[in-house]
Amino acid sequence: MKCGRSIGSMKPTDDSLKKATVFMARFLVVGTLLLLSGCGGIREPGKPLRTAIEQLLLSQALERTLDNVSLPLPSHAAILVEAAGLTRDYSPDQEYARQAIAGHLTRQGFRLVQREEEATYRVRVLLQTFGTERGVVFVGTPSVQSVLLPLPIPEIALYKDVKEKGYVRWSLNVLERATGALISSSPWYAASTYYSEYTVLFFVTFRLTDLELPE
Repeated sequence: MKCGRSIGSMKPTDDSLKKATVFMARFLVVGTLLLLSGCGGIREPGKPLRTAIEQLLLSQALERTLDNVSLPLPSHAAILVEAAGLTRDYSPDQEYARQAIAGHLTRQGFRLVQREEEATYRVRVLLQTFGTERGVVFVGTPSVQSVLLPLPIPEIALYKDVKEKGYVRWSLNVLERATGALISSSPWYAASTYYSEYTVLFFVTFRLTDLELPE
């Protein structure tokens, strides 16, 4: 009888071991899938060279530097406007800055020419900085995409702060084209802009900015 009770008392223990084994196996499988999904990394969609907000940050910062810009030259003087920056190649940003500054000078009455031989003066724009900075503070679970899971895991933000700033600093030199003599050298013109987006508790969002945004 003692042996019978002993054998009978082992059955619940065997069942418990089987259940524990199945549970651990399932736990390991799920854990492995989650680990692999995390290792898949964050997949960022392709974005343009400059986002719409970055373009506004730069263009409006540049506009704020133009108020006090003038040239000590005769009215309707023929000028050739050039631009140079710190990037290796001539970039669309530099071309935009050159065009914007040239447009401002033409509104003051100067005559803009495209060929060097037609110019009386050469205006050289020196871009010390013309770019944006971005900082992110994030508390929560980022969006991830795994090659093993059909659907991405959405971002869950307890708190998110995305700050973008635009910086512009430039000067210009005016030279006589025929002789290369320096006529004038301007001070540095500088301005900055900002755009910040906040998310609190998943869905509460708001923004702070000094930009003039289109409706």
